[in-house]
Amino acid sequence: MSAARSLLSRVRRLEAARTAPRSAFEHAFGSLEAFTSEVQAGIDAGTFDRIDMPMVLNAIRRWHTDGEFGAWQRNRVMERHG
Repeated sequence: MSAARSLLSRVRRLEAARTAPRSAFEHAFGSLEAFTSEVQAGIDAGTFDRIDMPMVLNAIRRWHTDGEFGAWQRNRVMERHG
């Protein structure tokens, strides 16, 4: 019985290690959508550049969607692009 509990505990740890960590945007703003709406408000107000910032937002969305924000922590960036 203790072997089964030990195995279940190990499986839980392995599954927890495989889940993607939250991105910096989720930590700071709660979600990527909240960050995007705040930046869009800055673009509309003239705080951010109307030409460059949408491109930056698109890059951040892709970085977030592809899960690249956690790859550097796991040293797996080259596995995805190599």
